[in-house]
Formats: sequence, structure tokens, C-alpha cells
Amino acid sequence: MLVRPLLFLLAAGLCAQAPRCPSEAHDVAGLADAGSSLSREGKYSLAADCYRKAIALNPKIPQIQLNLALAEFKAGHFRAAIEPLRAVVALDSGNSQARTLLGMSYYGAGEYANAVSWLSAALAADPANSQLRYVVAQSCLWAAQYDCALKEFAQLGREDPDSAAVHILVAEALDGQGKQSEAIAELQAAAARSPGDPNVHFGLGYLLWKQRRDDEAEREFRLELVHDPAHAKAHAWLGDIALRRGDAHSAQPLLEKAARLQPDIRIAHLDLGIIYADQGRQERAIAELRRAARLDPSRADAHYRLGRIYQAMGREREARAELAIVRRLRQQEDEKTLREISGPPPTLPQPKQP
Repeated sequence: MLVRPLLFLLAAGLCAQAPRCPSEAHDVAGLADAGSSLSREGKYSLAADCYRKAIALNPKIPQIQLNLALAEFKAGHFRAAIEPLRAVVALDSGNSQARTLLGMSYYGAGEYANAVSWLSAALAADPANSQLRYVVAQSCLWAAQYDCALKEFAQLGREDPDSAAVHILVAEALDGQGKQSEAIAELQAAAARSPGDPNVHFGLGYLLWKQRRDDEAEREFRLELVHDPAHAKAHAWLGDIALRRGDAHSAQPLLEKAARLQPDIRIAHLDLGIIYADQGRQERAIAELRRAARLDPSRADAHYRLGRIYQAMGREREARAELAIVRRLRQQEDEKTLREISGPPPTLPQPKQP
């Protein structure tokens, strides 16, 4: 993750040495200095408390708002850093440090469209900053702004043509545009150029798996495990391929290992729920399917299988609740598909002036 290196470049020279935050301090300067001292000691939450007390006395000092944002950012509280940074920009619109850190805070908080808006301006002012360009490109990708992502990744590719990480992300952007063949070709080139780079074989295997080219996908996942035997996702998708082939005996240990290594892999929990249900281990199946549903509430498959298990167990009320969720999610998916096919609704004509 590139957040931390950029943060320390932004934070350099900001905080001066100062005494600890005294409980009896009531003046803005004393509270601000104490916050700086606590921040230098790595006590970011305590520092943020001091800065907030100072801001309550005088909210019009941009430097204290900025120091508060830095304390929250260093503590990993990215969303909490946004409000003081917006206050800094409102008080000092030309503060490029605050504007860049605001974009990074949106990035850390997962608000990627907002991150693109703020970080693109920062990149325009510093086009040689490849770290910043990488974060902008990732933000574009995760905001589903694929043209923007491809433009930034193309520049990064010109700067470092052998970067497997860039090729993987370019492939993800192409896949997001529905250009699966181009995405696969991009990753095949990356794998040929840098076969030992992390995730290059997994990324290629995943795209092949999506096309149900399971033999080719399996080969890539196994190549990933040669370089990284603890690659949780490679284990998970190998397990899914085995289950698709009807080989639950081979799938189960792969999926269980994936879930141990990385508990947030949805497909591992979904597939384990299917396997345990077939084995008659209903409570284990329910636990795994519930985990899968929590990891992606927009998907209907785990809820459907939960509904079937509850029906078989005679738990009708719970079965009806799960199947109602399935109907709602499928209706939402149908509406989404209809919008994609029919395009946006027509613009209403403006009424004529009397």
C-alpha cells in the first residue's frame, strides 16, 4: 500500500517538539503544542483529542485543522481526517498539502470517486510523482472509471514496462470494460516477462476461471503456489475448480486452508457451505453461508442455499426470510440489467415560459 510513504512525505516537518497535553491547559497554543508532542510520540488518538479541544476554542486556524487530520490519518482513521481537511481547504484553498491529503483520505476510506477528483489535481501539479500516479490509477479502477485507469496505467507502463503489478491492474481495467481477451493477453505477456512476480499467475488464472477455462486456470493457480505456497486465493479458486468438477473430496481441504489463511475470501465460505450441506453438516453449512452472505450482501446465491437448508430442516420462518432476500436481490439485478440495455431515461422537456 502506497498510503504510508506518501503520508510521511506530506507530514515532514509539520510537528514541533512540545510538552504533553496538560489537563489544565485551556489556551489554543498550549493545546496545539501538546498535540504536536503526542503525535511525535505516536500517540495519535491523544493528539487528536488535544487538537479538537484547540479547534473548539478557535476553528479558524488551518494549521491546527491540518495537524488534526494528520493525526487521524496516521492512526488509520481516514474517514475522520476528511472533515478537518475540508475545513483547511475552505480556510486556505491554495493549500496543496491539505488537498493532496484529502484525496489520500478519501482513498483510504474507500471513497474512490472522491479520491480521483482530489488526487488528479495533485497529480497535475506533480506529474513526475509515480507513487501518486499509481494511487490515482487505482482509485480510477476501483471507482469503475476504466478509461481514466487505463490512461494512468499506460503512463506507468511507459515508465516501468516490466512492472507486473501495472500489467495486472491494466488487465483488471480491461476486464471491467468487458475486454476479457485483451485482459488475458495483457496478463499472459506479464507472466512471460516476469513469471515470479506476485499475483501475476493468480490474476491470469482468475480471468481464465471467469471464462470457465478451468484446465488453464488450474495451471496458473498452481504456478502461483509454486512461488507463494501460502497464497490463500490460489487455494480458494483451485478448490472451486475441484468443486465445479464434482470433486468435493479434493476441494474441501483447499477451501478450508484458504479460509484459515485469509478469512475474507467469499468463494471459500460459499463453497464450504455447499460441501458441508451435502455432508449433512447443516449447522456448519449455515455458518459458512452466513459468512459468505456478509462478505457480499449484494449476491443472492448464499441466501438461496440458506433458504433451501432451512426448508429441509423445517425452519420455515427463516427459509421464507432468506428467499425473500433472494427475490429482492434478483429484482434489483433485473432492474440493473434493464437499465444497461435500455440506457438512461429520456430527458424531460422543459416547460415553456408563459
